[in-house]
Amino acid sequence: MSGIRDEDKKHSHHVGDGDNVVQYARDRGHQPHISEASVRRSPVGRVQHYIDHAGRPTVVKEANGRTDVFVGDDQINYFPDGPAKTKWGLVQRAERLANRPWREASNEFRELRERWKSAGSVDRSTEAALWPRFKAAQDRHFAARAHEQDQNRASKERLVSQAESLANSSDLRSASDQMRKLGDEWKRIGPCEKADNDRLWSRFNQARTRLNDRKKQEFEKRQREWASNKAAKERLVSQAESLANSSDLRSASDQMRKLGDEWKRIGPCEKADNDRLWSRFNQARTRLNDRKKQEFEKRQREWASNKAAKERLVSQAESLANSSDLRSASDQMRKLGDEWKRIGPCEKADNDRLSSRFNQARTRLNDRKKQEFEKRQREWASNKAAKQRLVSQMESLSHSSDFRAAKDQARALDAQWRATGPCAKTDNDQLWQQYKSAKDRVFEAAKRAGEQRRAEARQRAQDRVWRLEEQLRNVEAAIYRANESYSRALSARSPSTRNPNWMTIANNQLARQSAAREKVASLGQRKSEVIQKLMDARSRLNQF
Repeated sequence: MSGIRDEDKKHSHHVGDGDNVVQYARDRGHQPHISEASVRRSPVGRVQHYIDHAGRPTVVKEANGRTDVFVGDDQINYFPDGPAKTKWGLVQRAERLANRPWREASNEFRELRERWKSAGSVDRSTEAALWPRFKAAQDRHFAARAHEQDQNRASKERLVSQAESLANSSDLRSASDQMRKLGDEWKRIGPCEKADNDRLWSRFNQARTRLNDRKKQEFEKRQREWASNKAAKERLVSQAESLANSSDLRSASDQMRKLGDEWKRIGPCEKADNDRLWSRFNQARTRLNDRKKQEFEKRQREWASNKAAKERLVSQAESLANSSDLRSASDQMRKLGDEWKRIGPCEKADNDRLSSRFNQARTRLNDRKKQEFEKRQREWASNKAAKQRLVSQMESLSHSSDFRAAKDQARALDAQWRATGPCAKTDNDQLWQQYKSAKDRVFEAAKRAGEQRRAEARQRAQDRVWRLEEQLRNVEAAIYRANESYSRALSARSPSTRNPNWMTIANNQLARQSAAREKVASLGQRKSEVIQKLMDARSRLNQF
């Protein structure tokens, strides 16, 4: 095929072949198609390189009226080095990068964009074919980045929500462990948009800080509690060691049991201190138990004595069951019960018989107490109704405008309240709070009214001080003018004796001097009066 290099013949064919090479002849006076044998091979006259509208590299060779067009991706190898070949390579590389994870390809895409800008300009057809492919690859890269960043943002928002919830958790140990796991998960998630990342990180970090602050406060609180618990346990150990040597084993056993219950309620301290104190406490309990064991045989001999003691208690209980002082009898019966418990057992038959009589006496007393309680309930109901009326009256006084009369009536209601008997504690406390609240409002309103009156009186006193100060300034100005007039009268020139009216003129001058002097004296007196009034007014003002 003339005009085509030997190495290109395998890619060349006529138009009718429908492949990637177009071959046709262009020569003035010749037919459009010519046979290969009739054309003499000659050197190529002109070669064109461009990317067609379908995005395929195209090479056009012209020689002796024959034009050969080669189309296909492999033709890029025949392009000279330049912008078209460079941008073709950038497009190929961008399309490959678009299929890779965006974080791996991000830096390379940035480099490709810079190289595209610096590659130089190409013809319009090449630019129109390559730029959309480059941009599409770049857009796929950005879309993948945006999608992953959206997922990262959603994940971080979830972590922030969990962290803010944990920051308010009551279980600080579990919350701290979970917060640490959230921090590890945060590191694994990856970035999102910088603004979102900064905002979410700030919230996440603030939640961690709040939790850490609460842990610090809790630790300090626990340190204080541990110190308090240590002191309490040292006190219990001291008591337990004292009880271990007590001569009253029954009481000591009961108290030791109470100390054990109190030990359980106290709570922990530092482990070393806790182990040391527990060892001492347990040794004291063991010594007491050993002594109790030794005492058991001795106690067998004491049963006879216990029987006599219980018979005495039964006699006292039966006497108390008929007492008129139920409160005192109830307290004493409770003490007898406690003493009964401390005495210890005797023979079973005697113990059952005496216990039955003792319980019957307690039951009789409890029945009488129940009757007395029902009677007291009726009295409490009456007292409650009376106190409700007093509360209602006191609340109506809180709306009165006559504060003086309201205070007097409130004092009278106080006397009635004190005279009214008690009711149930819950009702009594509630009614007292209502009564006291209404009473406080009465006296608070009276107090505010008194303060308002004092404020108004003080303002009036302040106004009077200002008026007197103004009067004093006016009097002092008048004195100044009177002194000037008096000075002018004194400095007036005496008339000449040659003047036939000199006597009249002289008398007039003396009269003016006398009037000016009297005016100065009068104003001085007025000034003293104003000063005295001003001092009194200021003294009155200072009383507020």
